[in-house]
Amino acid sequence: MAAANETSSTGMTWALALILGLLFAALRESIDGFIVGAALGVLLAQVLHLRHRTQSLDQQLQLLKAQTASRIHTEGIDAQSVAPESSVAEHAEPVAPVPAEASKAASPVTPAAVPSAAVWRQAASAAPARPVPPSKPSEPSAVDRLIAEFTAWLKRGNPLARIGIVILFFGGVFLAKYAAENSLFPIELRFAAIAAGAFALLIVGWRLREKRDVYAQLLQGGGIAGLYLTVFAATRLYQLLPFGFALGLMVAIALAGAVLAVAQNALALAVIGTAGGFLAPVMLSTGGGNHVALFTYYAILNLGVFAIAWFRTWRVLNVLGFVFTFTITGLWRANAYMPDELFSADGFLILFFLMYVAVSILNCLRQPPNLKGYVSGSLVFGLPVVAFTLHATLVAKIQYALAWSAFALAAFYLLLGWSLLRTRRESFRLLVEAFAALGVIFASLAIPLAFDTRTTSAMWAVEGAGLLWLGVRQQRKLARAFGALLQVAAGVGYLINLHRLHAVMPILNSEYLGALMVGVSGLIASYLLHRNRERQAGYEAGAEVVFALWGTAWWLFAGLQEINQFASSAYLGGALIYVALTSMAFMLIGIRLRWALPQTIGLYLPAAAAIVAICATLEVSHPFAHWGESGWILLLAVEYAMLYLVDVRRSIANDLGVKGLHAGAYWTLALLIGWEASWQIEYHASGVWPSLPWGLAPALLLSLIGRRQPVPHWPLQRFADTYRVLGAGPIAVAVCVWIVFINLTSVGDSSWLPYVPLFNPLDVSVALCLAALALWWTSLDAQQRGKLWQMDIRGLIGIVAAIVFLWLNAALIRALHHVWGTPITAHGIATSTFIQSALSIFWGVLGFMAMTIAARRKWRYVWMVGGALMLVVVAKLFLIDLSSIGTIARIASFLSVGVLLLVTGYLAPLPPKRTSADTEDSGT
Repeated sequence: MAAANETSSTGMTWALALILGLLFAALRESIDGFIVGAALGVLLAQVLHLRHRTQSLDQQLQLLKAQTASRIHTEGIDAQSVAPESSVAEHAEPVAPVPAEASKAASPVTPAAVPSAAVWRQAASAAPARPVPPSKPSEPSAVDRLIAEFTAWLKRGNPLARIGIVILFFGGVFLAKYAAENSLFPIELRFAAIAAGAFALLIVGWRLREKRDVYAQLLQGGGIAGLYLTVFAATRLYQLLPFGFALGLMVAIALAGAVLAVAQNALALAVIGTAGGFLAPVMLSTGGGNHVALFTYYAILNLGVFAIAWFRTWRVLNVLGFVFTFTITGLWRANAYMPDELFSADGFLILFFLMYVAVSILNCLRQPPNLKGYVSGSLVFGLPVVAFTLHATLVAKIQYALAWSAFALAAFYLLLGWSLLRTRRESFRLLVEAFAALGVIFASLAIPLAFDTRTTSAMWAVEGAGLLWLGVRQQRKLARAFGALLQVAAGVGYLINLHRLHAVMPILNSEYLGALMVGVSGLIASYLLHRNRERQAGYEAGAEVVFALWGTAWWLFAGLQEINQFASSAYLGGALIYVALTSMAFMLIGIRLRWALPQTIGLYLPAAAAIVAICATLEVSHPFAHWGESGWILLLAVEYAMLYLVDVRRSIANDLGVKGLHAGAYWTLALLIGWEASWQIEYHASGVWPSLPWGLAPALLLSLIGRRQPVPHWPLQRFADTYRVLGAGPIAVAVCVWIVFINLTSVGDSSWLPYVPLFNPLDVSVALCLAALALWWTSLDAQQRGKLWQMDIRGLIGIVAAIVFLWLNAALIRALHHVWGTPITAHGIATSTFIQSALSIFWGVLGFMAMTIAARRKWRYVWMVGGALMLVVVAKLFLIDLSSIGTIARIASFLSVGVLLLVTGYLAPLPPKRTSADTEDSGT
């Protein structure tokens, strides 16, 4: 009711404002009179509305008072009947108890049924307390874990003995160094005393090996370290022992320590003895000395590590020897290396490397059953990295030395892995895989060290594809992961020097072949992953699509870059041809291999290429420039050929994406025809002619699909619903936009032809476009129209009527301009008395025709539209035309519109509303 009142109030406001405005405008003969009259009409309407509102509120108040009095009287009567009812309830039979849940659901709780606060407190005190669940203990922090591990280490074995032997060792070293510096005792006596003390530790430790094994091993470790120290210092610092004899003694000490450790299964003894031996030259170093002697000494120590590894799998000892050896070697390289020491230093480095490779092999060979297949990652993978890094610092200035070194290291690991594989030992399985991976890594590293980035990328890509093939064939996740990583590294390596690309010879150059190999390898990798999709790991999901797109992108980049460098004058056409052939190749390969992914890429690639090419064509003159006609024709032909192939194979004929491709090709065809025709006409003619193809080209395609039986049968009739709805809908909108735009902006100059109203090129083209729109719309069935327009059909009729109305007005203005020379600009049209009078008469005629025809056909809606137009004409007369009432044109407009209104009122009354018995045209 309120909404109806508001609507009626609004209608009354507009009516009074319009009536009083027109009345005052006629009296004062100016626009000011209309404004004053309209304002008075609004005020009068509001006063009347407020009066009506006050009366309505007063009536509502009186009604509420009457209802309140009646309710009070009724409640008094009910209260008197409560007592008898309660007395009857006292003598009634007892009622069976109702469950709490049922009573709660049956009726709301009254205040009398609610327990008091005391009852609640009593119930709360009687109820047992709910046990509180224990809180979850918090996880210990990293510091707490570290302290706990250190405490556990102290509780194992004999911590005091461990600490004591370490302190004793350092004290002996410091004492020997002080004595040497101050000459307190004869040098021979000093070394004899140190050796005697070391032997004493060995003897005591050996005798205690069965009673207190941990303590005994600590003593023996200190004795071995003391002997190392004695022999090294006597030989290196004071030349008391010949080098050969000292070398023999060190070998004997190393072998003795290894025998003692293996015999007692004493890892601690081996660790202490080895650590002491490595630390001896460091503690006694004076900053100089012969590196050959130092590395010979370390080689002997590493022989001891190797000997122990022959019998025991002690990972800690192996890692300790590896860390000491290469750390001290690195420190010597940084502080004392001279270029003339290259061969000797590199020889020792290679020797150390081979020793620890042998240790890794022995670890796998001598593993206990609980460690079968175990590989020490820090030793296997850390060794080549550290050794090759130190080697690189020695030979970096020699040309191709690093490349050959990486290649030799790769060959070594691959041959060693192949040799171990032939033994068929299960314990070597992981080591073989690790050696194979290292061989591949160093082979990959050798490529960039010997070639430029493009060649490197190509070789890495091929190598990555090979590793993926091997990983799929042998079901090795590591090989597949490394192959994929090489693919990515190949692309990144190529892009690093992208700005330096400059080939001299087409096709046969590293730039094109490098990118091409990256692309082909990516596609091969995608196919290999596709074949392995049923056994792929969780992290490999989607890798097939990623590598397919990766390979496609590189394939396109290689070809387009080559066309840009060597055929830039035909780049547009060449690029489209290249993409078209690529799409067809992908489709055929996908069909041949029964692989859906390249078929999908090949099907959608022309659409993506068309979008990019259209954007690129904006920078040139027209779409057929630079051999564009050949490219566009081939691209559209290939696209339709693939769509036909998909339709024949019935693979995805009803897919929404395929329908979108049909519609997209339809739009592209309309755009290309209109664009190219406009450019060609503009090249030969001027005036309105170049603008016409932009509307006529899509109108032509609308007329083709608007036939009852579209031709050709495929694809228009085969996919008639797609083309008539999804394809033609946007084109129809584009035609309507063109009609509006051309009528608002164009003068209609027909250049070399005389201007004839309604029969000039512009108006004829607009009429043809409207006819094509009508032909297309009438070819649609009810369901298709419902897809395109889901609102009230009268809204669509209004839009079409507005477009036609705009065209007719523009045609009138253009005719007045070309025949009588009236202005054609927006300001000139607004201020021209002649044009405004002509428009008023013309609008009146249109309104009269619409209302007359609607009255005869009983089209109530059309009649109302015509009536609205007549009201607009009347408003225009008083708001605009009235300012120049003395001119003949304005007088003619008033008289004409007045006559039209009189005749319309007599000949075209408002048609009655339709009833079920009426047989009006449903289209209205």
